[in-house]
Amino acid sequence: MRQEILNEIKKDYQKKRLRSKSELQMRRTELYEMIPEIKTIDNTISKLSLQVSRLAFTRPGNFERKMHDYKVTINELREEKKSILERKKIPEIYLKEVHTCSKCKDTGYIGGKMCSCYKQVLINELYNISGLGKLLERENFDTFDLSKFDDNKYKNEKLSQKENMKQVFRAALHYTENFEKSKKNLLFYGGTGLGKTFACNCIAKELMSKGVVVLYQTAFRMIETISEHKFNRSAESYENKDNYSMIYNADLLIIDDLGTESINSFTTTELFNIINSRMINDKKTIISTNLSLEKMSETYSDRIISRIMSNYVMFKFYGKDIRTR
Repeated sequence: MRQEILNEIKKDYQKKRLRSKSELQMRRTELYEMIPEIKTIDNTISKLSLQVSRLAFTRPGNFERKMHDYKVTINELREEKKSILERKKIPEIYLKEVHTCSKCKDTGYIGGKMCSCYKQVLINELYNISGLGKLLERENFDTFDLSKFDDNKYKNEKLSQKENMKQVFRAALHYTENFEKSKKNLLFYGGTGLGKTFACNCIAKELMSKGVVVLYQTAFRMIETISEHKFNRSAESYENKDNYSMIYNADLLIIDDLGTESINSFTTTELFNIINSRMINDKKTIISTNLSLEKMSETYSDRIISRIMSNYVMFKFYGKDIRTR
């Protein structure tokens, strides 16, 4: 899936380069009609440059002298051209390709490394696919604030809410740092307003900045997407088809608010298929739910619970609702 996105971006960059060449050719044709001397000079420079290339290849006895003469003539012609352009008040850039990125000249790469402009386009595309949009500008590791969590012992838990969230924060960071080589899936469970969705968004933001394809879906929206694909094929939108494919093929699928969807034989079957298929194909999944482990066991089939218990690292969220602090 990531390669498909990269291929599309490469096509866009190629279109940019072709457009800049086409626009240059139009400006050059216009200039030649307006100032024929410039065309004569450019043609002469082209012919002399070809002679220089041939000379370098054949290297005759008087090679150095001829090479020097050609270069002097070419430089004189370039100065003459520059002088004409200045008199006519035509900027030199008028006869150069204009790129949207001057650093990589719209190739997307500098010395074999991805240009910052290319990275940004990739990240923007991944944001659009993820369904998170501008939310990740507000919810990420940089804006994670431990002061929102209570520092007192909470009921029968060994750690305070703040200490527990410190551990979640460290584990989430470690998960993003080792995403490519790890096979871990995560389950965030606990009551509402405890930071589960925020933690998911932190992970999503960090991974997308590295070019990982992330799809964020609430459980309710995910089931809607599947239902539309299964039962309304003739009228299904391209967007829904893409979303359905991404549920199975995204590098990371985040299922938020598991338990808010309608629970029936169809939804539980589809949920099992997703969890099982992604596990078999080494595609990672994070599930967030307000349900306790006991309630999950009562709600979902033994097959689903078995897959989660044996293949997911579980993190319990507890304490006071941070939205009221």
